Amino acid sequence: MLRPMSGMISLEDVRLFAAVAHHLSFVEAARRTGVPTSTVSRRVAQLEEALGVRLLQRTSRRVGLTGEGARLIERAGPLLDELGSVLDRAADREDEPAGRLRVTAPVMTGAQRIAPALFSFAAQHPRLSLELTLTNAVVPLVEEGIDLAFRAGPVQDADLVARRLWSLPYALAASPRLVKDALRGRSRLARASLGSVPAVLSHPGAAWRLRRRDGSIEEVRPRAQLCVNDPRVAIAAAAQGLGVVCAPREVIEQQGKALVELTITGRTVEPRELFAVYPSRRLLSTRVRLAIDWVMKHR
Repeated sequence: MLRPMSGMISLEDVRLFAAVAHHLSFVEAARRTGVPTSTVSRRVAQLEEALGVRLLQRTSRRVGLTGEGARLIERAGPLLDELGSVLDRAADREDEPAGRLRVTAPVMTGAQRIAPALFSFAAQHPRLSLELTLTNAVVPLVEEGIDLAFRAGPVQDADLVARRLWSLPYALAASPRLVKDALRGRSRLARASLGSVPAVLSHPGAAWRLRRRDGSIEEVRPRAQLCVNDPRVAIAAAAQGLGVVCAPREVIEQQGKALVELTITGRTVEPRELFAVYPSRRLLSTRVRLAIDWVMKHR
């Protein structure tokens, strides 16, 4: 249990301890907070001395939470999040957002739609500092200190608020050579043939979501010829004749004659819904709200 305090508690010490606790690394906590590693270590030790307990177990290979450390982060973590949100709102003027805005977005949609909109948003608001990470991984927002994420739906995390932005039409496509050689010159395929079509997938076992005429959804698992986690590379591979790719229709159209759109008898490819996502336990800061509205307007 926590003992009587032997000194003054610094809120900054608690914040740095929380960063170490989230990442179980002094080095990573230092990188995330912009504070030197030696300072992080000293401030955490200072907090332990003030509380009279050991909060972290340190070895040459790893950092772990003690029971007291786990209890402190369980109680203090939500309060720090709330305080951060309050300070964020205090730093924002209603007409001039300020401070750091950390955003993640999918690689392809992020590069083509989200990034240009956010760049123009940042240009309009010089007091804003923008950090944009393009990744198809589902990043834990609170743990990574992310203010806003753009994600394909459905979003089922109860700890997140998801605001639908738009629907992005998807289609199947292949190179003219693959259509000629593997598909016997046909760009319209029967549903039953899809399982044997060579495909370029985002990961092993990935499925194509198709909508039937009655509105129901089915998943098709094609034969993977190539797996690659970057959709831009997947489209390039499809253009080289390595397989059928499922991609945004607008991107397929941008390839010109390099790709031929395929249709499936009685089916259409399910569109992807894009959402703006942020932690539900944080107040929505002015800069996040305005960024979402800007992306909606300028996408």
